[in-house]
Amino acid sequence: MTSQIGRRAALIGGAALVSGALGVGSLVTGGRRVAAAMAIQPLPRPRRVGATFDLFPFPAGTTWSQAVDIWNRTTGTTMQCWKVYFKDGVFPTSIDDQIQTIINRGIEALISFKPVKPGSPPSLQAEVERQALHNTLQMFKGAGLMAQVCLWQEIRPADMNPTEYHQLVRFYGPTVQNFYPLIYDVGGYLGPANWQAYDPGQAQLDGYAIDFYGGDFINKGYTLDMFAPLAGDLPIGVWEVGNTAFAGFMPTPDQLKAFMDHIKNFLTKRLASGLPVGDVAWFNGPSDASESGQNEIAGTNPNPLAPEDITLYDQIYTAIDNVG
Repeated sequence: MTSQIGRRAALIGGAALVSGALGVGSLVTGGRRVAAAMAIQPLPRPRRVGATFDLFPFPAGTTWSQAVDIWNRTTGTTMQCWKVYFKDGVFPTSIDDQIQTIINRGIEALISFKPVKPGSPPSLQAEVERQALHNTLQMFKGAGLMAQVCLWQEIRPADMNPTEYHQLVRFYGPTVQNFYPLIYDVGGYLGPANWQAYDPGQAQLDGYAIDFYGGDFINKGYTLDMFAPLAGDLPIGVWEVGNTAFAGFMPTPDQLKAFMDHIKNFLTKRLASGLPVGDVAWFNGPSDASESGQNEIAGTNPNPLAPEDITLYDQIYTAIDNVG
């Protein structure tokens, strides 16, 4: 796995590590999937709070385990979930130090894979990548990794159109669901029309998540309440949280509090109403266009709002994990 170099740089490029033939399917009955032999964990499930996390904010030579200790010590929490990105066509064939640390610490991985568009009929490359995805997930599951999986997180028109994405989820989704829950993870900045257009539908999924930054709420007026109708009674998580996704904007302390309170209040009200809540992960790093660390709260270059970030993050952690 390669290191992240800013938010967007983490999501592009990479060479394929693939092999083999067809993946494994699952049964569909009455419009809802029935888990196959290697069944996913039941839903609704315990919610967890953690981070979108890499080594670049930390001193040179810091190990993954040491970085987790720094995060836990700095935030006063225990990391419960960890978002992990793989580049286009990359399906690991061995357990690296990052994944092993996640396993050793009992953390849940929130994994994004980016397989090739299958085409119609499916191309040979798509068949190869589906088998490679199967092999990777089988390896992770066998090694004891707890995980949820999304396909092409923050999917957008520059990646493919909605019809192509729906086809991709139908092709690869059952392979994922033989091992782990399949989550639809959208970019908050893309807005409700995009969220809805690319939504594969509840019958194809086990949960929903959104990557949601201060600017989405403060400047664009987007809210989690706008996202909730897509999910219905499936879990809703927030797989990236941060002050800003763009170098040109930084919230004031009051704006930050309103944003983080919105996330906390939405999720706690959802729990109180008996609806499930998914995982929440703070993005511990820079925004798209800058290396200045506007979202970093643990590392060598904490952003100016880091004390406020930590306080508000801890409030969400306490409210959602109930272990603060």
